[in-house]
Amino acid sequence: MSLQPQRIVLDNGIAVLYHPMPANPFVAFHGCLWAGTASEDKRGVAEFTARLLLGGTKTRKSSKLAEDIERLGATLEFRNAEEAVHFGGKCPRESAPKVFGIMVDCLFNPSFPQSEVEKERGEILDEIKMDMDDTARRAAKELMASLYPNHLYGKDPRGEVTDVKRIRRSDLVSHHKASYGPKGMIVVMSGDVDRELVEKKISPVLSKFEGEGERPKLPVPAPAKKVTKTVPMPHKSQADIAVGLRAIPRNHKDFHALNMANLLFGRIGMYGRLGKNLRDTQGLAYYSFSTLDPRLVAGHWAIAMGVNPENLQKAVDGIRFEMDRLHKEPLTDQEISDGKDNQIGSLKVSLERNAEMAGELFRMEYFGLGLDYLKRFPEMIRSLTAEQIHEAAEKYIRIEDCSLAVAGPVGRDQEKKLQLS
Repeated sequence: MSLQPQRIVLDNGIAVLYHPMPANPFVAFHGCLWAGTASEDKRGVAEFTARLLLGGTKTRKSSKLAEDIERLGATLEFRNAEEAVHFGGKCPRESAPKVFGIMVDCLFNPSFPQSEVEKERGEILDEIKMDMDDTARRAAKELMASLYPNHLYGKDPRGEVTDVKRIRRSDLVSHHKASYGPKGMIVVMSGDVDRELVEKKISPVLSKFEGEGERPKLPVPAPAKKVTKTVPMPHKSQADIAVGLRAIPRNHKDFHALNMANLLFGRIGMYGRLGKNLRDTQGLAYYSFSTLDPRLVAGHWAIAMGVNPENLQKAVDGIRFEMDRLHKEPLTDQEISDGKDNQIGSLKVSLERNAEMAGELFRMEYFGLGLDYLKRFPEMIRSLTAEQIHEAAEKYIRIEDCSLAVAGPVGRDQEKKLQLS
């Protein structure tokens, strides 16, 4: 099976990629347009707008949209993010033109009924309230704010409570008019698709999408100073820890080496070295893992952990120990070999499924990785050397630059005691 997709660009600026997988009876699709948080001029309006795309159009009420999507045996969803608004779903081949017609209707003609606006406002406010009482989410929020001060990557796309309360329907209409357009939009399909379906039946539907929006210029985040922050939540029985620092964007030359270091440190198996020591061996954590989150203009590396408050200091000490060990005891040849097998094998398995294939093709286009990226991937991973991986860990996983956030039954006086370095 060829792993290189077909790509066409429509007259209105939409890039369409498709990959036939005839054995799969459905069409999976994924895409985005550049109307996310980066394009808003009022905090929280992009999130609010995206959530209401299925709230009704000029020709269909929300109930009719739901009925039509279900009748076609399809799914369709929209999701706002900092850089773009994402969409995706699946449908039978024969329903695809109609499903894409519904999607274009939602993107091009949302009506923002006042009743749906107020309903969504209530749901967003309830979500924010619940998150404020969640120790893991509070710790993560504080960490992101410290890693990206005064930058959209460090802010909740929903906005704060005061932002949500002051958004009006007219704000949604204005944001949609200014930001929702086909220029630079990405649409990816995988499964029971071929050239005839895409070019003769789906592309004409997508070509009807019009609008003024275009890709916003994303500011590069300013340098961040390390911060230690505690969020006292005395009514909680668990403390959650978030540790991290800024790293690299997705298209950086060191991405694969750093991603391998992260995989072996806190992802593979029972969450790598970190999980094996702190959770399995010492029993200090309910959960523990690390993540590498590369974005378009920046990225960050982070650890998340949930612990009994009595073990908080031991857990922080354990994180320090494992981060130091990563540099003093570099990853072994066996660990690296296992990591390479894991990455290559996992991708091979995932590409047998429609949705995962569509997701991979989307990331290729979104980050500009090249149409032959999936073909090149196994060799790129196999060619990684122990030196490259160790150098990436040394360069980007630096305990002396990490910020620390803890939420739970902790006091402000513990901030000085909980220093990582």
